[in-house]
Amino acid sequence: MKCVRLPLLRRDFLMSNVDTELLVRHHSECKDLLIEALKYHLMPEQRGVLSNSRTRPRRCEGASPVLFAVGGGSLFAIHGDCEAYDTRTDRWHMVASMSTRRARVGVAAIGNRLYAVGGYDGTSDLATVESYDPITNSWQPEVSMGTRRSCLGVAVLHGLLYAAGGYDGASCLNSAERYDPLTSTWTSIAAMSTRRRYVRVATLDGSLYAVGGYDSSSHLATVEKYDPQVNCSEMCLFEMLAALASPNPPD
Repeated sequence: MKCVRLPLLRRDFLMSNVDTELLVRHHSECKDLLIEALKYHLMPEQRGVLSNSRTRPRRCEGASPVLFAVGGGSLFAIHGDCEAYDTRTDRWHMVASMSTRRARVGVAAIGNRLYAVGGYDGTSDLATVESYDPITNSWQPEVSMGTRRSCLGVAVLHGLLYAAGGYDGASCLNSAERYDPLTSTWTSIAAMSTRRRYVRVATLDGSLYAVGGYDSSSHLATVEKYDPQVNCSEMCLFEMLAALASPNPPD
């Protein structure tokens, strides 16, 4: 049982199939493995601490990375087309189009699924989300965000998809939310201290970093860090470092 990736199974399956199995109930080590899996589901903010070989999806031997170009827009049109670059053949090829045209969209991968988050369809800013399965070459709808967001920043940390900032059609946003694909739920997290659209989000050493962006009045050199274990966002010293590195530092 220790070789089975129980944490990556859905919670309802763990409760209705694994927890009811007598062989598991009557074996202490198997019960511990089930508890470990349930903790992974119930405490998403602690997944970095709970990470082990059973929480990491298996990788296919011989698989090569693929680069995706998703949606986008020009002056006259918004696109839902998608294409992929195969590093083995050095070629681009078309894949299935999204169900919704999306520009200014956030894109990230969890395991072998690609997520297109929010964006702008030419008429309105979007809260909808869809995911691409390369095995079936198809897009499937996912649970929508709680807020419409275009020009947002997205990143993946410990198997969770984070969406931060952006524009909702009326104002620049500082709010952020997190998607758990195991439970198909979005959860609001601590807001950034600064409103940011066109923000870029990256991960480093178990934290999220929101870098730069535009606050509706000026372009930003500031950076904020989010620690999922304490659910807080704090200003970093990168603003000072960026200013000192500029050609004309302030007095």
